[in-house]
Amino acid sequence: MAVVLPGKFIYLATINTASERTAQALKGIDGAFAAYDKRHGIGHHARLKDVKKVCGDRLTGTEVVFTTIRNPYDLLATWFVRNQGHYQMRILEERQGKEGSFRQFLELWLAIDRPPHLLDRRIFYHADDARVRLRFETLQTQIDALMRKIPGVPPHVPLGMQKFTEGRDHWSTYYDDPLYAFVNEEFKDDFVKFGYPFIWSSDQLA
Repeated sequence: MAVVLPGKFIYLATINTASERTAQALKGIDGAFAAYDKRHGIGHHARLKDVKKVCGDRLTGTEVVFTTIRNPYDLLATWFVRNQGHYQMRILEERQGKEGSFRQFLELWLAIDRPPHLLDRRIFYHADDARVRLRFETLQTQIDALMRKIPGVPPHVPLGMQKFTEGRDHWSTYYDDPLYAFVNEEFKDDFVKFGYPFIWSSDQLA
């Protein structure tokens, strides 16, 4: 969910970037609250414009807007493991009982008219509104560094232990060379904009 501390910060949550842990930790800061309005369709991954609709009268315009980004290969593997049950039900129906692969899962997700958690084929669309983009890989260090730059907030926001996705192996085990090429093409804007290196062959990780 988006978390707001008026005059201090606005946090925008991106899928599979420890957003629940981050939001819960930030809500523990005195005066911070979740910008959430189910009646108006403003949920966990609200955009900045949605946050302004919910609490615009409490904002000062001086808030530091931040979000989190993550290696897209890693994020997508987590997305697959956590959500394949939902999407594979449709895959299984279409393929008459054949188990859906990671690629089939991604193709089905992208074929939806308005794919959930994507905007213009981008995962990290919150970054357009964010002044600061933290990296999931070093999240605790980076969020503490950010808090130290914002006067009047705690210098340390303990996120707790990282919750690993049950049943998920290292992200590289979900890819072969054709799937790297597929993901590189589909999400190239996120790779280029945020400096995550393209992988074209499993040999690059050897």
